[in-house]
Amino acid sequence: MQVLSSESADNGNLPLGIAAGLAAAVVSAIAWAAITAATSFQIGFMAVGVGFAVAYAVRLAGRGHDGRFAVASAIIALFGCLLGNVLTIVVMSAPVNHMTYIEELIAMLPHVVEAMKATFQFMDLVFYAIGTYFGFRYATTPLRPRATVSAEPAP
Repeated sequence: MQVLSSESADNGNLPLGIAAGLAAAVVSAIAWAAITAATSFQIGFMAVGVGFAVAYAVRLAGRGHDGRFAVASAIIALFGCLLGNVLTIVVMSAPVNHMTYIEELIAMLPHVVEAMKATFQFMDLVFYAIGTYFGFRYATTPLRPRATVSAEPAP
């Protein structure tokens, strides 16, 4: 009996997975800020959405099976969560400072760390951890079970 694997020798495309994950992180962070602008309320659970979106993008584009994809996705998900918080600060502070979002973002860039410290809450860490976990957990494509092919002809 000959055993063939349905798994290809290809281990996926990590650079493509990373690029897709970064795109998903940026889009998710923008969505987080837009929802905050629309509701005037920062929703921490958006970090879960960021983590899931990044993981899905890495999984879909990268098609990887190993831990490299999971680690890359987790790091990108954390970046997306941080970017979501930064953009949320921009959305909330721009009207107060009578600036457009772009002007506020440019003015805030040199002071990002101070702004993040000033708005930090313990729950931010919890949501970052959850978003990062989702990014890690769902980023890899599961291996397919091995297919067996019998050497005997079918009747």
